[in-house]
Amino acid sequence: MFNYPSTKFFRTLNIFLLLFLHVFAEGQQSKTDSLVGQRIIMLTGRGEINFLDEKGKILVKQAPNIVASVSRVDGTKVWILSPGEIEPGGWVSKSNIILLSNALRYFTSIIEANPNNWDAYFRKAEAEHALNKRDDAISDYTTSISLHANDAYLYFRRARCYQARQMCTSAIADYDTAIRMNPNSEMAADGYGRQAKLYADCSDSLQRNPQKAIEAAHKAIELDSAHPTYLTILASAYASDGQFEKAIGAQKKALASPNFPPGYREEATKYLQQLEQKLLSKKAKHD
Repeated sequence: MFNYPSTKFFRTLNIFLLLFLHVFAEGQQSKTDSLVGQRIIMLTGRGEINFLDEKGKILVKQAPNIVASVSRVDGTKVWILSPGEIEPGGWVSKSNIILLSNALRYFTSIIEANPNNWDAYFRKAEAEHALNKRDDAISDYTTSISLHANDAYLYFRRARCYQARQMCTSAIADYDTAIRMNPNSEMAADGYGRQAKLYADCSDSLQRNPQKAIEAAHKAIELDSAHPTYLTILASAYASDGQFEKAIGAQKKALASPNFPPGYREEATKYLQQLEQKLLSKKAKHD
């Protein structure tokens, strides 16, 4: 005759089940908490993130980078911070990211399995750039380009790495290629803006050209007038030419924009004060 388990058995089983669920929940929370404050890299796409519009509808926009810092995690939603943000502007799926600290090993294994995987070289280069391994990044961007040559985005990203290394001529050339391949785009506007900064501030004084800096900054603004940081770049271009009045006007206009990135506002305000001081010093010399 079958003997049913006793009430004590079920009570004990429930206790063990509750303990298991508690430990599991703590483990899941620990995994979630371990992402917050860490940098991640996206496994697909080019920085596409989800966000909610004013009506609560889910839309998609492109973040500046595929590497980003994690602000918080809600279930499968990983909220990330883009440059200049104080609050996260959108989220990516947890299944589409890995920690930046694991990225080089991960993408290297993919490349070893398929040496013609241009996307793996691209993502490995992005990880290397974020980890300040700039020469390695340039090498992997170059390999990615050799395997996927008709992609303006790859030239743009390599240019960004050249710029970080202050290899101004190479950076300007790559931005030119990206702009030529994808004109009248947000990428082209960004390319002009970055060229303007190189012409204004390159560490090699022989590569500086204030007039070209001003021209490039104006082209960026013409293509994307809603991007107020291009006005800050224009201010820098004017300042490199000693035109401090125009520089101050451009910087004030940038700061007056409601779209100015809040994370950059303090720095931009200090820059305005520096420009005003330089103008006073210039006037004092002429008095």
